[in-house]
Amino acid sequence: MLIGFSPVGLNYQMLDTYAYFSLPEFAPVYPVYLVIYSVVMPPVISMIVNTLVINKRLSQTALSLIRNEQKTARYSSVRIRSKNFIRRFQIRQMLREMRTGITVLLSMLFSLLVLMLGVDCYYLCENVRIDTIRDTKYEYMYTLKYPESTVPEGGEACFAKTLSKEQLGYNLDVTVMGIDSDNKYYNAETHRGKSLITASKSVVERYGVTTGDKFILTDSANSMDYAFTVVGTCDESAGLMVFMDIDSMRELFGEDDDYYNCVLSDEPLDIDEGRLYGTTTKTDIERSAAVFTELMMSMIVMLIVIAIIIFFAVMFLMLNVMVEWASFGISLVKVFGYKTRDVKRLYLNGNALLIAIGALIEIPLSKLIIDKVFPLFIPNVTSGINLVFPLYIYPIIFAGTMAVYYVITAILVRKLGKITPAEVLKNRE
Repeated sequence: MLIGFSPVGLNYQMLDTYAYFSLPEFAPVYPVYLVIYSVVMPPVISMIVNTLVINKRLSQTALSLIRNEQKTARYSSVRIRSKNFIRRFQIRQMLREMRTGITVLLSMLFSLLVLMLGVDCYYLCENVRIDTIRDTKYEYMYTLKYPESTVPEGGEACFAKTLSKEQLGYNLDVTVMGIDSDNKYYNAETHRGKSLITASKSVVERYGVTTGDKFILTDSANSMDYAFTVVGTCDESAGLMVFMDIDSMRELFGEDDDYYNCVLSDEPLDIDEGRLYGTTTKTDIERSAAVFTELMMSMIVMLIVIAIIIFFAVMFLMLNVMVEWASFGISLVKVFGYKTRDVKRLYLNGNALLIAIGALIEIPLSKLIIDKVFPLFIPNVTSGINLVFPLYIYPIIFAGTMAVYYVITAILVRKLGKITPAEVLKNRE
């Protein structure tokens, strides 16, 4: 909490935002509920857990405590068909420590959810950048206050109007773009009709609309709603946009037959500055599209690092507990002449299969879960939600998971070496 509220934590997170936007310096706010949650909750939870664990231990007999006896589950009735002694022993050990194994898998799932949240954040920003640059086919966009009666030579006339769509309590701007059927800058097929629109890919991703759906947009300035019918979709991803036939759009909004307020071109056009709201170049769009990744990078790194720390800490603690509970058995097999490397094969290597199978299941599961809930995290962001990332990311995450496991195993091998045959004599008369 102290680090988070300090200039190192709080102000550092705002550096990129202050650098890119003209914002006043905000005074830090320290909510009382957050302070109480940070200070009170950890000791309360610790007290409850300690009370339960200590009461459970003290409920045993004095002789059981002296012997350090551990309850063993009844897995002796499980028949294991493998004839390999090492494999049978590993399976039996995994069954004996099933509760600990389930705890490890649940903690791994939680860690993977946090990790996948960071990965999805990164690829959302990257996909927005890539899709925006790819779908911006013009070099110049002129937004007009007072259009001339004829379109400037070399320009493509469009009719753009900004409406809004409410979702999860936030009103996001959706641009209705009226274009001709032969517009070379937008690959969208339009249909004549005052209520017929073609939805862009970003609108489909954000609102989940499909062909045949009703799509209601609001003109907040005039307090009017417009109900459109989605008659098709297109691959345009540069912002939240829907496309209409320009003549139908002029008729819908009561404009003249030759009205336009936006001109697209490949070359600079000679337009009087007094007629313009502004000029946007492709370079401007490329620069602004890259801002998302730069602004979010610190949070992305933080999420990934936190996921790794949680996974490492919980897995180390759980595997360490498994070794401690098996200390009598480890000591006993050492009496029979087994070396530390043999003990490692018996008590640690068997968990590798559990972790590997769990990772193979939980990595795609965590991706599926985060993809479903991710829109809830960014309801106020005016963009599509393209969370697709390359397939090679899956084996990279799997390899990282197994690498963490083997690092922990290497650390625990030192603990195995410290368990001596004398443990047998300590725990038995």
